[in-house]
Amino acid sequence: MIRSFKEEVKMLVKEKANIIVLFVLPLLLVLILGVEMSGEVLTEIPIVVVDHDESAFSMDLIQQFDSNETFSIKYRTDRDEELEELIRNSKARAGIIIPEGFYDDIEGLESPSIVMIYDGSNMSVSSAAKAKATEILLTYKAGITSKQLMGRLGMSYENSIKTTQGFIFRSKALYNPVKSFQDFLTPMLVAGIIQIAVALCAATSIRHEMLDRDKKKRLGYVSGKVLFYTICGTFMYIVSTALLANVLGIPFEGNMTDVILMSIGLSFAVSSFCVLISAVIKNKMVALVGGGLMIIPNSIMAGTTWPLISMPKGYQAFASYIPFIHFVDNYRNIFLKGAVLGDMTNDLVYMFGFGLVALIIAEFVVTIMETGKEDSENEDISGSIQKRVSFDI
Repeated sequence: MIRSFKEEVKMLVKEKANIIVLFVLPLLLVLILGVEMSGEVLTEIPIVVVDHDESAFSMDLIQQFDSNETFSIKYRTDRDEELEELIRNSKARAGIIIPEGFYDDIEGLESPSIVMIYDGSNMSVSSAAKAKATEILLTYKAGITSKQLMGRLGMSYENSIKTTQGFIFRSKALYNPVKSFQDFLTPMLVAGIIQIAVALCAATSIRHEMLDRDKKKRLGYVSGKVLFYTICGTFMYIVSTALLANVLGIPFEGNMTDVILMSIGLSFAVSSFCVLISAVIKNKMVALVGGGLMIIPNSIMAGTTWPLISMPKGYQAFASYIPFIHFVDNYRNIFLKGAVLGDMTNDLVYMFGFGLVALIIAEFVVTIMETGKEDSENEDISGSIQKRVSFDI
């Protein structure tokens, strides 16, 4: 095992591409993600306004949208068709249509409608725009209703507000109160990137030509590879976690010990599985593609963006066998919720169990099956020689 580990260290130094894949690219992508999501929340969403009313009230309402940091009024037009064209061309992401006679209808208790239009092709933008627009419009609606109650029924301001509200509704977001996309997405994306880097390198780690020349290297050969890539993966998770927390400023409520243990579990499981692929498939290119096809999709479809609980039941059952599923939510929870090992014990045990099974199978493939093939080949050669000798005699 030690000889195999040292061999992998030498190959890492010799093959500079592995250094780039294992260490340089993940760190570079961590920094890129940090810069890309540095805004944390969506702001300055471009909107277009169609104000057919042009009353003092409608202009004040439009000003409230423009002064809110979520929105930026980029276009004004008097044609509904132009509004749709601007959104279709992605020049605007949302639009407001205020009908003619809007304020007069309010005064006459006609219940007029404001139309909000959103660009549904970008779910993140439309969701943020809809939430903030609803907040602004509900505030204005309550104010108008309160004003009418005071004017028509002679209510006091306090009583009009109580009547308008009906009941008071309060909400509180825990663990990510500012709804930061950076805090939500970055740890999960980084975890997937590191998993892919470890998988691709481990999937080409078995050098069958060397094993064919030296039978003594076979016992423990797989374990040395798995140990090496487990250490590399764990190291990258530690460094990336430190960068996320200390450089990018993502809240880190947990402790590094839990990160290390969970990282060892995932790195061990991924390394063992991909070394097994390398042991079974001798062609390095095919092994690389096989490892990529097995690992890359689950780095994306493991609840990283779309929650696993909203996926089909059949896929949820299948996903429960994927090691990354048992890591990624826990990794984010360590950051944002301060999750402790007691909350993650079952997932940690599963990852180590998965890795151990894959490691045993890989050792069997390399030490037993390959030896059996050689013995069979030797017997065939020996039999051929004997036949030739008998024939010659």
